[in-house]
Amino acid sequence: MRDDSDTIFAQATPPGRAAIAVIRISGRRAFAAPSLFGCDVPPPGQFRLAHLVDAGGSRLDEAVMLAMKGPRSSTGEDVVEIHAHGSQAVTAAIMRQLGEADGFRPAAPGEFTHRMFANGKIDLLGAEALADLIDAETDRQRLQAWRQRDGVLHRPVEGWRDALVRLAAQLEAVIDFADEELPGDLEARIHADTRALAGAMESVLDDGHEGERVRVGVTVSLVGPVNAGKSTLLNRLAGRDVAIVSSQAGTTRDIVSVRIDLDGVPVTLLDTAGLRDTDDVIEAEGVRRARDAARDSDAALLVIDASTPGWHDDLVQLQTLAGAKQAVLLTKRDRLGADETAAVLAGLAGLAGLASAARLVSLEDDADGGDLERVLELLRGLVVPANRPETQSIITRARHRHALTRAMEALRAADNIDLGSAPELAAEEYRRAADSLGRLTGQVDVEELLDSIFSSFCIGK
Repeated sequence: MRDDSDTIFAQATPPGRAAIAVIRISGRRAFAAPSLFGCDVPPPGQFRLAHLVDAGGSRLDEAVMLAMKGPRSSTGEDVVEIHAHGSQAVTAAIMRQLGEADGFRPAAPGEFTHRMFANGKIDLLGAEALADLIDAETDRQRLQAWRQRDGVLHRPVEGWRDALVRLAAQLEAVIDFADEELPGDLEARIHADTRALAGAMESVLDDGHEGERVRVGVTVSLVGPVNAGKSTLLNRLAGRDVAIVSSQAGTTRDIVSVRIDLDGVPVTLLDTAGLRDTDDVIEAEGVRRARDAARDSDAALLVIDASTPGWHDDLVQLQTLAGAKQAVLLTKRDRLGADETAAVLAGLAGLAGLASAARLVSLEDDADGGDLERVLELLRGLVVPANRPETQSIITRARHRHALTRAMEALRAADNIDLGSAPELAAEEYRRAADSLGRLTGQVDVEELLDSIFSSFCIGK
């Protein structure tokens, strides 16, 4: 178990050769750290050039030091930063010298942020947002993390908790003065306010899981018969040759994945083995994995060769194999004559429920990139609503959704209770709702939750 009274230190910049390495130190002995290197601590809030020496008195480095006095620091404690040259020998010597000093120890993953939380510098939602910002791969993820860090979910949660306090005060009047005459509309007002509060939470929950999709990304499997063009499509979307393309049927044996940025949403594309009956044991295993991918991924793009006479039958079989979210891509348009193209387009128009989510393209003969853009258009449709920048989901994690759902359910339960006969039961439901909202921001019983969240941070954060 870590001791919060220790002074902790860590390298806050990536290890390895670099121009600058930043070593962060936080705790009650932080201001004593410079003396370990033969230096004076700078005045709080100021930088100072310092000549560091090692334990034997030899020159270690020339560095810039910064001191911040708690509670006006990032962690709320005394903090010192050493901005040294990014030599592995220099950083290793600084870390070793700190580790040998009494009262200093290396920080655990996320411990600096944990201390920020413990000292009221950040709430749990803010800590999660900080982790999301560090992990952000796309601009959309970055913007979502900053919205969360700026309180886009914290503000309504605090408002809902205040509303619960007011409801509890009204209910307390019902309990304490049960034998006395109360305003005739008091119970009706409590029920109405309870329904309004539950409705506000429900509207936030009804967001199509957009925030979670933006944060963790979407998986789309490319599924279809052999030689339909799935590997060619993957290479076109990736902008490089990541999958082997061959005219020999069954070339793809295992799943090949590529991650792309689609309008700010990370999308993982899975190129799967062509679906067919085969006696080849290895290919059969690839087909089994392809079926699993079609069923388990967030969405499936059904890729079918439009130049084969039985493309419609292939499509019917694939529709039953894939999950609820699917789109159709008919390939090899360049091999079709005018009459054949018209027949295929007529067949697409007659697809039940998929007419708007189907395209006929050529992946080989696409000099202007128009067909590739049609494919991207299909993919955007598959990740709806995650590709709608105008939507403003404020839930970004399954934990948020679970806690908010429990709070809403507790309020619905309270609304179904007769306050005249069992107000104490309603009070318990309000307590459950408040407890769930408190877990969102970390205000109640969250130690196990904290360890789970902060352990995902890197050392020095």
